[in-house]
Amino acid sequence: MIPFVEKTLLRLIETICLALLLALTGAVIYATTMRYLGASPSWYDEIASVLLAWLTYFGATYAVFLRQHMGFSGLVSALPRRAAIAVALFSEGLVLTYFAITGWFGYAVLRVAAYDSLLSLRWMTLDIVQSVIPITAVLMIIGTILTMPRALREVASGIDREHAEIEQAIAEAEAETRAMKADRS
Repeated sequence: MIPFVEKTLLRLIETICLALLLALTGAVIYATTMRYLGASPSWYDEIASVLLAWLTYFGATYAVFLRQHMGFSGLVSALPRRAAIAVALFSEGLVLTYFAITGWFGYAVLRVAAYDSLLSLRWMTLDIVQSVIPITAVLMIIGTILTMPRALREVASGIDREHAEIEQAIAEAEAETRAMKADRS
């Protein structure tokens, strides 16, 4: 059940990221074209900034689900097994606490931001713009909880994912080099 929920949420976040990227691209192309024609849209700068911020937050959420955020897996894997598990649990707790605080205060900002709007699009209130903070904080908490068992299993078994990925990339590059040399012969 957990892998299904994780995969579904990952695909949803991926779709949101793609939609935001396409919207940002469309806005930039439209604004550039209109500027070239001498009719620059007044809303472009604010909307592009909002779309980029939203893309950044959802992109970070995507990285959380893939466990691609910064970490010290090499340091943790070098520790004795019990210490490594303790450090991993502590760091997971810190991450969850950080996202919970971010979500809590992000939600608190929404009440204040509801009374203000973008300058160029008066109908878009800042609570809509700022809602990305609590939304992605909740998604990051969910992503951390869903991927935590796998991460703890890796720590318990001494697997350093970063080094494993580097070794895999090196092996693939070496295989590609051997294939290219074989083709030349």
